[in-house]
Amino acid sequence: MKKYHYTLLLLTLLVSSCVSVDQMSIDYLQPAKVNFPTVIKAVGIVNNTIVNNDKSVKEKRDNYNRLLSSEVTFQGDAKVTTESFAKSMAAANYFDQVIICDSALREKDHFLRNPELTTDEVKQLTADLGVDMILSVEDITIKTINKTEDHGYFLRKTIDASISPLIKVYIPTRSRPLLSATPEDKIFWDGYGKTIEEANHDLIKEDSLIKESSEFAGELPVKYLLPTWKTSNRYYYTNGSLELRDAAVLIRENSWDDALKLWQLANNQKSKKVKMRTAFNIALYYETHDDIEKAVEWAEKANQIVLDKENKKKNPTEKKEPLKKNNYSEDYILTTQYLMMLKERMNDIQSLKLQMERFNDNF
Repeated sequence: MKKYHYTLLLLTLLVSSCVSVDQMSIDYLQPAKVNFPTVIKAVGIVNNTIVNNDKSVKEKRDNYNRLLSSEVTFQGDAKVTTESFAKSMAAANYFDQVIICDSALREKDHFLRNPELTTDEVKQLTADLGVDMILSVEDITIKTINKTEDHGYFLRKTIDASISPLIKVYIPTRSRPLLSATPEDKIFWDGYGKTIEEANHDLIKEDSLIKESSEFAGELPVKYLLPTWKTSNRYYYTNGSLELRDAAVLIRENSWDDALKLWQLANNQKSKKVKMRTAFNIALYYETHDDIEKAVEWAEKANQIVLDKENKKKNPTEKKEPLKKNNYSEDYILTTQYLMMLKERMNDIQSLKLQMERFNDNF
């Protein structure tokens, strides 16, 4: 049995061998979706879920291993999710303290009531835990799709799980939650066998599925609530002039400043191709040195050279129009997508600065 995590690719870049580029990865900080005041120093994490003892849900779970191709919805293990959430928040080192309340708040409920915490409950919890804000796990939904694929010599069984926790944020000065977050992501498992029984046996079992999914659910809200590091692929041109080739060697040796001097020298040449490629690489230099404004400036220069070239191909006398879909050159794809990513980072800077004020903008 194997487990996989789905990764959503926002941009797909296909570069064929006729364009000489190398790939590298960079790490940069992404802002959260929300901004918390710097006065919030300590947070408490609580389990505020309602345990579902519905018999029909239990029957569905009991039938789990006999399902051949169906959809089943599970309630996650709130205790596991709460612990995973607290661990992930603490590991981020964003707040001074992360305190977890081990007991389930609704454990002793004998009747249904509004699942949201009341103002009095929030005030009591913040006082008891010694925190400024409460992060509450309210629900964990795990939706699974079970499929069987016949590959002739063997059968493949897969379970796709869509996992979505409900997190609410409370502060004692507000009568309603400050915000609600329902981040969602997917993981899947597969099993193989010559028969259905063998493939089913190779698959993850129900208890393990719920435990792993519940742990994963606790990691999801962190990207929504706190600034997080992202690893992203970047490309740079390595051919077209002697300076580009020599600079590529310097990059592999991590001598970025020396590479920049060669790119700047080559950018003064008359060749449009060399100008475009060196401008693109110079943009990457400034991005790696956290000067996003200059990176955008140079990426726009590279992109504009490509646009001018593409428009001239059609007819010098024609009025310039946007390129049609499926008629993009590799240089156009490379420069346009990179410019989009840089502009996205540019738009994020203000939010990121606001969120990192508590660290004196040290990021």
